[in-house]
Amino acid sequence: TVRDGKGNVAFKDVVPFLPQDANYTSVGVIKVPDAKPDQLGIQGFFYPTAQEMSTGAFTSTYPDTENPLLSLQVYTGNLGLDDGVPQSVYTLDTSGLKEIAGTRADTASVQLKPGQTKQLPDGAGSITFDGVKRYVSLDVHHDPSQLWVGGFALLSTLGLLTSLFVPRRRVWVKAVPRTGAEHGEYDLEYAGLARGEDPNLERAVADIAKRHVSDLGVRMPQ
Repeated sequence: TVRDGKGNVAFKDVVPFLPQDANYTSVGVIKVPDAKPDQLGIQGFFYPTAQEMSTGAFTSTYPDTENPLLSLQVYTGNLGLDDGVPQSVYTLDTSGLKEIAGTRADTASVQLKPGQTKQLPDGAGSITFDGVKRYVSLDVHHDPSQLWVGGFALLSTLGLLTSLFVPRRRVWVKAVPRTGAEHGEYDLEYAGLARGEDPNLERAVADIAKRHVSDLGVRMPQ
């Protein structure tokens, strides 16, 4: 909950914080355009199990809320929400804003534990850490074309396997006028070509030739 410099509740809502590591160190942004006299922008860092490091900074050592701590950098000024330009709820553009609490301000970052309330510098108001609410992010997706895509993919795979394991052959039949024949007689010549090694090519061509001349009603020479 954020109260402005006049003591009015300017913001009271649940703010999502995005995890940054396996221990759920999270970042979030609070934008308070209705605060008076100046708009407030707050960059927050949430540590579920806070542990202070030798540098003075904090980190989370465990993902559960064993020692929750909220650290806030506070800015005042025009947030630019009235300019008509879309903004992300997860980022805060600090250009043109005045930092009144944080690393580059005279006042250190505001640190809160659940239930605590602290006053903001320069009479900007106060902020209360009401508590931690757990949430889960779900992505629900439905694609009715997946069944068709899967079916065609299976057919393509079967076609590929067929082309790999079924012999591919080409057969040519050539009719050559018989030399010295008086009645327009022809000799039939058969040839075959396989893609790769095919030890059964000769037998396959012979079988085709036999069936062909049988259909033509021609007797094979002995």
